[in-house]
Formats: sequence, C-alpha cells, structure tokens
Amino acid sequence: MYDCGDVLARFAAAAPAASRAAVLSNLRALLAAALQVDGGRYATPYAFVRALKAGGLQAPASSNPDAVRLLTIHGAKGLEADAVLLLDTDTAQRNADSMSVLVDWPGEAATPQKFVFLISESKPPACARETLSAEQAARAREELNALYVAITRAKTTLAISSIEPYREAPNSWWQRLYGLAINETVRTATTAAEHVESNTFNLPDLPAFVNSINLAPQPVVAIDSPSARVGKAMHRLLEWQDLSTLAASRVAREFGLNAEQAAQAQAMASCIRHGDAAWAWDEAAIYWQGNEVELAHQGNTFRLDRLVQRKDAGHQGHWWVLDYKSASSPQQQAELMTKMQLYKAALGAIYPGQAVKAAFLTAAGSIVVVD
Repeated sequence: MYDCGDVLARFAAAAPAASRAAVLSNLRALLAAALQVDGGRYATPYAFVRALKAGGLQAPASSNPDAVRLLTIHGAKGLEADAVLLLDTDTAQRNADSMSVLVDWPGEAATPQKFVFLISESKPPACARETLSAEQAARAREELNALYVAITRAKTTLAISSIEPYREAPNSWWQRLYGLAINETVRTATTAAEHVESNTFNLPDLPAFVNSINLAPQPVVAIDSPSARVGKAMHRLLEWQDLSTLAASRVAREFGLNAEQAAQAQAMASCIRHGDAAWAWDEAAIYWQGNEVELAHQGNTFRLDRLVQRKDAGHQGHWWVLDYKSASSPQQQAELMTKMQLYKAALGAIYPGQAVKAAFLTAAGSIVVVD
C-alpha cells in the first residue's frame, strides 16, 4: 500500500515543512510496528489494527537540530546549546505564603526539631521567625542555583529578555545580569517570499537494482496440506482464546478453509480448551498464563504454545509447558519429544530450582505428559 500509493511522498507534500520530518518518521514507524505485533507472526490487517487500538506501541521521537527547544530550567539540566534565550527574567518576588508548613529537620537528626503550621509568612510568631528566616535563605540559594544552571546551558551566546514588571524586582535575574550583557536591538526587513513555505523536498530512494549474478533457481515452496492448515487454524483460535463462530470464520479466511474445515478446527480447539487440561485456563488453578511465549536458550529461540504456572498447596507452584497437537499420539514422534525436552531445559534455566513439566494437548481433549 505504501509503494502503490506513494504514501511517504504524498504525506510529506501535504504536511507543513516544520512537521514534515515527524510525519515521515511516524509513517516509517508504522511499518516497523507491524513487525512488533506478535513478532510479525500470523500478521493480518485486522489483528494489526486491533493491536494499535489497544495502545502500547510508542511513536518514535524525532529531533531536528535546527528547531528551537522550549524547556524549563530543571528540564534543561545536563543539556547544552550554542545559543540560549532566557524568557521573563525580571519577575517580581512571590508574595508571602499563607497557610503553609515549616519543618526544621537537619539531615543528621533522627526527628524534626520543629514543625510549625504557619498562617502567614508576613506575620510569623516569635517561635517560628528563626526557622522562617532559614527557609527563606534556602529559597534564595535555590534561586541562584537555578540561575547557574540556566546560564551554563549556553556554549557561546546567552540572551536574556523580560517585560517591565508591575513592581520592582531588585534581585531578579534580569537585574543581576543586565549590567554584564551587551544590549542590542536588531531589526531586519523580510520579504513575503521568505515566509512562503517550500514544498520542494527530497526523499531517499534506492538505485535501480541490476542483477549481474546468475542466481540458482529457488526451490518451490510447498503449499500446506489441508490438515496442516486446519491445525494452524486450531492454534490460532487457542491463541486468541476465542472459540466463537465469528473467530472460526476469521481463521477460515486467513488459512483458506472451507466451512467444514473451519468447523473441524473450532471443534478441535474446543476439545483442547475444555478437555483433560481445562485447568490450564482456570484462574483459580494457575498463578500466571501466557500464549505464544518466546524463550531463548543456548543460542536457540523457541515459541511455546502455552505456558502456565500452576498453583500447588504449600509452595509457589510449578510450570507447565503445553504444546497443542492435532495428532492423537504426538509422543510417538521422536522429533516432537526432543523439542519438548528442549522447552523444559530452556524454562528450567530461567527458573532454576523450580519444577518444570511438559505435556501435549491433543485435539481429542487428552493430555500427554512428557517424562
């Protein structure tokens, strides 16, 4: 859709120049997000839109080195810029607080030495004057600390600005810095053409591919058999934990099943869900549950159909690795048994000392424990 509709170029042309980079960044992030949903496995437009509506996928942060950054003094800590402009630096001191609390608690003391509910700082009681004086001195020192942070953000140029205050502010930042600054007023004439936003821009494009190597013919990919597609549909219904008729019709479209095959997948999933291992979906019997859980062990990556932590009386419980199988006797296949042992080893490495069990859940509703 991006390629046929020339989406990037069309959106970039329609976006204002100031926000063009952010628009393109979000569009590219949308493509990346498609691979983040369930690891890109079984991706469908419906599932992708549903995941986006659920939230949790963060848009990328875009930065423009030529843009103006508007920050608070505390938010600018640790940052630097060639030119820094401080706004509104001639504000008057704040009025005396009322209905406040004074606490005199030295850092080395185990308890506060004084705790005062103060009706008005302009008329403190005699017992609170010394504490209030120390508090006001600490505020003034913190104000100077903020000024130090502000002026040291500039690498080469520091500009200060203000409006005329409604009352004098003798200790404001403006009054402290004004005598040290060079006061310049620069006026420039701009033409209307300079304000016209340019719609000319370039998008990176790959050069035309020239195949100069005779590649070997690619093997023909085998199409899944009907039974394999029914098995995949069964897995998908259990992954969604939705056995409804609507869900069955969705997997039928996804895996190319007819009505009879979709009903078969639905019945198989229902047998697993409500069979001998129904406890694996019972919240009263398990601490934790997860579908399509990905594990990494000794350089290999495994994806478990279902992983649960079962409750046991007297201790935390133990883990069950559950693998769905449409076949009735998966324990007779050596390859499947080997995989289950690897799954148990991977989980045992994550939770050493905890019991780990594994079992096949068959389409007949039975549970086959792997010893």
